[in-house]
Amino acid sequence: MNKKNKNPQITHLDKKEKSTKEKKDLLDRLDNFFQSKSKILLWISLVASLLLSFLLFNVRVSEGGDDSAYILRAFEFIKELKFPSFQGPLYPLVLSFFVWIFGINVFVLKFLSIIFILIHLYFFYKAFNNRIPSFISTSTLLIIACNAALLYYASQTYNEAFFLMLQALFFYFFFRYILDQNENISIKNYIILGLLVFLIGITKTIGFSVLIVVLIFLLVYKNWKGAIITLVSFIGFYLILEIIKRSFFGEQAAQFNSQLSTLLQVDPYDASKGLENFKGYINRFWGNSNLYLSKHLYNFLGLKSDIVKTSAFITISTYVLFLVSFIVTFRKNKYLAFTGIYLITMCGATFITLQTRWDQERLILVYLPLILIFIFSGLYFLAKQKMFKTLQIILPLLILIIFLTNLKVTLKKVKENDDLLMNSLSGNKFYGMTPDWINYIKMSEWAAENVPDSVNIACRKPSISFIYGKRNFYGVYRIPSTDPDTLLNILKTNKVHYFIMGSLRRNPKQKTEHTINTEQRYLYYLSQKYPQKIKLVHTIGVDESAYLFEIIY
Repeated sequence: MNKKNKNPQITHLDKKEKSTKEKKDLLDRLDNFFQSKSKILLWISLVASLLLSFLLFNVRVSEGGDDSAYILRAFEFIKELKFPSFQGPLYPLVLSFFVWIFGINVFVLKFLSIIFILIHLYFFYKAFNNRIPSFISTSTLLIIACNAALLYYASQTYNEAFFLMLQALFFYFFFRYILDQNENISIKNYIILGLLVFLIGITKTIGFSVLIVVLIFLLVYKNWKGAIITLVSFIGFYLILEIIKRSFFGEQAAQFNSQLSTLLQVDPYDASKGLENFKGYINRFWGNSNLYLSKHLYNFLGLKSDIVKTSAFITISTYVLFLVSFIVTFRKNKYLAFTGIYLITMCGATFITLQTRWDQERLILVYLPLILIFIFSGLYFLAKQKMFKTLQIILPLLILIIFLTNLKVTLKKVKENDDLLMNSLSGNKFYGMTPDWINYIKMSEWAAENVPDSVNIACRKPSISFIYGKRNFYGVYRIPSTDPDTLLNILKTNKVHYFIMGSLRRNPKQKTEHTINTEQRYLYYLSQKYPQKIKLVHTIGVDESAYLFEIIY
């Protein structure tokens, strides 16, 4: 007899009991609904994300300079065959292909980030769909598709959008071709897994921690073969890159060498203060936990006003929520177990290694989709337990509130961006800029046009000057000495004959007497012994002016 019809009565009773259970269990009904509509909701998410990305689009490079630095490295790779070793080289290498075709076209390079975000959403869906409750996976997808904080990077040339795409591809591949295969995993899959880990690592240095995640997970499940092959594969690809760098580009330093030395210091800008000690790393971990969990994480979702205050209570509560989710999901779902280990490792490495003074929201934003799906899943499985049944009402309400507040924040930012977008598209590149930046950029353009290409121009924001001036500038980020001869020799060695001194505000939102005065102090120390070697050439702006000085040797 066919096994399916062996005992039709029991089968019928099972179906009836299941049907009765579904009527009583709100989460089961939500799962059924979201599963039946998952493909439609995926397309709604992709279209909504695309539309909102256009409405939030920012044509300009940011004032921080890191985003324009990626474009500069891509340009230097194409024009000078200079390998982009600092930070992660993969993203500038990808950009370099488009720089080669379109030149320094900021709009085109930014548009790539929209594509990366959409690919990220698609593979995020593919990774978790049918592997965790559909209500959780699809509702999380809808939230992140409309999240203003995440969509901000859809129009930036930071590497966050690219990293999110690679991260989603990695999760999809690991779930589909490693976890789903059980014992029937081919060696080829582990080799590809090593390649994906390697690609994530050369996108962001913190991405090398993914190797630790994979090895821990495979060893916990006693998959020695998989761990060894993945490790060998990763090392192989890494060595190939190092050989190419040294043989063809003359690049001797590893990607993380210069960054590692900075991260180990007490003060990243002053090596004389020495290296961090154990207590210092503990303080870093707690300080960064406060910054990223109690401030940025909840601001991303519109659950906390956009202020700079941190809260120890919120930080501790978030850790408790995460711990509960980890305990509840670890044995119930291997995909969530891996996600939990990934978040612990990646966030932990971020909080321990980075100085709190940097406080950049993008450092944790790339984990936002995974944090949401993990905590929501933890609450979901907790709600399935009889003593926490009230969560079956609270969890859907919580997700709905987060979705609505998240959407409200996004629509508010769309409205705020409307004038800037229209003016930028019409060619008014200075619209919305403060006078300090307008004058600095105009001076960069003037200097690029009027200073011979055979000499260098020093400035505080060389990558931004490069975007507007279409030529290389020499960056002066700190004062290496107060000795005039040392300072003059540095300029002479680097063929610096001109010096831009701006009036860039230390507080970008408000004009005060405090400015970023690195260049001013550099010239001041130099003038103490060699006033005759500094000549004012050009001034732009009456208020918050920018100055061009010639250095006469």
